[in-house]
Amino acid sequence: MERFEIQPVLSSALPDVADFLCRWPADRDGSSGQRPNSLRVERRLEWLLLDNPVSAGVFQHGFCVRDPMGVIRGVTLCFPAAFLAGDDRFLGLCSGTFFVEPQARTLGFYLFKKYLRSPGYSFFFATTCNAYSAALWEQLGGCAVPNSEAEYIVPLRLDALLPAVVNGKTLRAAASRIAPIIARCSNAILAHLTRQSPKITIEPSRDWQKLSQLFHRHRLAGWVTADRTIEFLQWRYEQSWSHCPSETYLFHDPCGNEGWFALGKTTRGRRGQIRGSVLLDAIWPRERMTFEDIFPGILQLVDPETDALFLRPRPELDYGDCTRWIIRRRFRAPQAFAITGGGDSILTAASLDLVCADGDSGFPIAR
Repeated sequence: MERFEIQPVLSSALPDVADFLCRWPADRDGSSGQRPNSLRVERRLEWLLLDNPVSAGVFQHGFCVRDPMGVIRGVTLCFPAAFLAGDDRFLGLCSGTFFVEPQARTLGFYLFKKYLRSPGYSFFFATTCNAYSAALWEQLGGCAVPNSEAEYIVPLRLDALLPAVVNGKTLRAAASRIAPIIARCSNAILAHLTRQSPKITIEPSRDWQKLSQLFHRHRLAGWVTADRTIEFLQWRYEQSWSHCPSETYLFHDPCGNEGWFALGKTTRGRRGQIRGSVLLDAIWPRERMTFEDIFPGILQLVDPETDALFLRPRPELDYGDCTRWIIRRRFRAPQAFAITGGGDSILTAASLDLVCADGDSGFPIAR
């Protein structure tokens, strides 16, 4: 039996981690396709783990399992994030990447427990769980964030989206043949219903100070939410642009109400054939505006080649009010979990208001 060893992930180990992340999905699936570029993944890790403004003074970025030859066979990466609850500020530690090869699978439990023992954090959380990691969170006392087992999809180009869905199921050949015809007929209807004239004026903005001020002015009372500081916004949306394209937009209505939102790009489907846009974040004065007021403006700024817009559930928000052409997709397990570290009753999974820009939801390292 091979002897494995659990080691901390220091910055010097990031090239080895990048190689593992590029190798692991292909080895797991038996794929002969082209693997991701290791240097690009390493740069992505440097941005996520080292450039993160909340990571100042943090020298350990998770844990890995190495075999006797020193090759990484499993990894869990983690990085800090700042959250606000009322006037209090807390640090949470996000488990961003958790992969273990089959021969080292029994060590996955101990790898994860080491992450949960990291000192100095009020709570631990994740935003990209699968069925395996979700079972570990539950086993070790974690609670699922409400509604994180689902996402919402607004189909924009059914001629691309519907065939991908049909081909992924065991349906009759006839259904596959007529799907593109139905989709082309439906696109005109969708365009009419979803491309409404917005009631707001929108402009691209990288005025991080203003966007941060609007967040602090309009954040939801009673909910625990990520602190959108100037440094955080600049890191998330400006420094990451080369490998995770996104754009931030400032808007205002005729009454002078202001807010902002951020859009990113994503690919979905087993072969990445669905080109999507994802709403990374949205801030608005909820007592004076509804998301329904903002939604048409968001749709107008989605890339014309986008097949679908993906939305994450938010507290006190019903996307069905915006359009009836919305699909609720249910995952095999909740995507987000949390474990409180200090017993503070304010910090619970049910109190978290997570957006796609939190954790690594909007910027996955590997499909």
